[in-house]
Amino acid sequence: MSLFQARGLTKRFGGLTAIDDVSIAVEAREIHALIGPNGAGKSTLVNLISGLLPLDAGHLSLDGTDLTPMNAHQRVRAGLSRCFQVTSVFRHQTVRGNLLLAAQAHDGSSFRFLSRRASERQLEDTAMALAERVGLAQEFDRVAGALPHGAQRKLDVALALAARPKLLLLDEPLAGMGPEDSLKMVELIHALRAEEAILLIEHDMDAVFRLADRLSVLVYGRVLVTGSPAAIKADPRVQEVYLGSEEETA
Repeated sequence: MSLFQARGLTKRFGGLTAIDDVSIAVEAREIHALIGPNGAGKSTLVNLISGLLPLDAGHLSLDGTDLTPMNAHQRVRAGLSRCFQVTSVFRHQTVRGNLLLAAQAHDGSSFRFLSRRASERQLEDTAMALAERVGLAQEFDRVAGALPHGAQRKLDVALALAARPKLLLLDEPLAGMGPEDSLKMVELIHALRAEEAILLIEHDMDAVFRLADRLSVLVYGRVLVTGSPAAIKADPRVQEVYLGSEEETA
């Protein structure tokens, strides 16, 4: 059985069927990319998976746990964590403060009266480990809002990792980045696969084809095809609706 399975997902908005009987599976330590033209339903699908939108039909499971009846917070507890298109860090807190809050939320705390959060050694160690994992150890005491965009995106990833996810949803992690920051993010995502499976939405096709083990192409709310990067790149249906000619994507 796959680590994550979405079967028959359907979402309607009035008379519009935005997601139509979509099924996707993600294996352990796999990067599975979800691509498609604008308006294909990618963000709606990820909102259904993460619990921000209710399903009209379908079933979700993660590592044998039925996610379908769970709300968004319960799904995080079950091992599903998400980074959004728009960076959502606490801009007036330091990197340390952001990660301490995340570690406290997911690891728990004694919450003893007169006990200072930052003095709890385990939380400090967890926060530093997260910063080191995404390459922000040198920025640990910098205010998050003063960080460059690429570093803020890394911090956003670290906040998602604080939940110790089994499946990490990355929604356009390279958005707004220049070439250097994009390369660093690609390297980070590649390294993350050692511990987390990843469902990736990204418009940078060069990055997608470097990272993904498999891709699913979403068109008009339905999965057109799922396959390896080579198979997707060569598929004439995908070329027609999204990628263009094989020569253009080579």
